[in-house]
Amino acid sequence: MGYALFTHRKIYYTNLIFNLQSKIDNIMQQKNNLLTFSANIADGKVTVEEIAQDPANFNNYGEFITGSQAYIDTADADGGAGTTISEIGSLAANENNSEEYLASIADMLNTAVNEKYAQQYNKKLEALENQLDMEQKKLETKLTAAQSQLQAVEQAEGQAIQNATPKYNGVG
Repeated sequence: MGYALFTHRKIYYTNLIFNLQSKIDNIMQQKNNLLTFSANIADGKVTVEEIAQDPANFNNYGEFITGSQAYIDTADADGGAGTTISEIGSLAANENNSEEYLASIADMLNTAVNEKYAQQYNKKLEALENQLDMEQKKLETKLTAAQSQLQAVEQAEGQAIQNATPKYNGVG
């Protein structure tokens, strides 16, 4: 009967350890995906190649692109950069109305605004990474406790086997 109890406990803790390690591996993969995504958006531009090479972050790229466009379209007073972009565009048009000049100014503005948005977005990613770090630490603590419990059960099982084994003192 005692062996069944020890076997049951060993299976329970072995399964628990496996599940905790799987969760930790999943968090590590999420953190790696966030790192890749963060590196790809750091310049404020998202290319088709970056999206194609990083399908795990497809939704993040869509959210970033949508948010970046909203940041450009939203007025400064509402947390965007639309007013400033409009004012700089008007100044550029007054200074030089050639299409080449205006296109280069628009390109410079878009690059600068997208980089600024990427910096703001990275703060959100850092908060998410911190949350994942905390979750990982919790799981690692649980894992350590489960490993200790498994070791204790194995030691108790070994002692029980030793105590249950008849001793032979020899003949006569």
